[in-house]
Amino acid sequence: MSTVADVLRSKGRVIYSINAERSVYEAVEQMVACDVAALVVTDDQSELAGIISQRDFANKVVLCDRSPKAVKVKEVMTQDVMTVRDETPTSTCMDIMSQKDFHHLPVIDRNKPVAVVTAGDLFKFVVSEQSMALEELEEFIFDEQGGEG
Repeated sequence: MSTVADVLRSKGRVIYSINAERSVYEAVEQMVACDVAALVVTDDQSELAGIISQRDFANKVVLCDRSPKAVKVKEVMTQDVMTVRDETPTSTCMDIMSQKDFHHLPVIDRNKPVAVVTAGDLFKFVVSEQSMALEELEEFIFDEQGGEG
């Protein structure tokens, strides 16, 4: 069974975060600079406080005609964040994402965010795993038949 740790081995443990007291404008600036759709939000102790996504920005700032420079991240972030750990099965991650309509799951260790797994990460990982399994089956079949025929 594949786990979050397996996905992170291929993806890496890069995490993009912002303090809850920063402005939404700064959060969007960072998202653009890092080419990500969400940032983990941390408190002053670097513990997980929430997550802010492009969706939060659009729904809670732009559509409410609020100024991104005047709104703090903590005012619009998603606070009730589902998290996972290294040992969480990838199937559980996919279930959480599909049931809760989440695209990002912070990976935590002792309530500190250490990585983020996205729907795209899981998709790439599953496709890669299936491709390797198909290659192994093809090799087995061709070896059993004595070649390509």
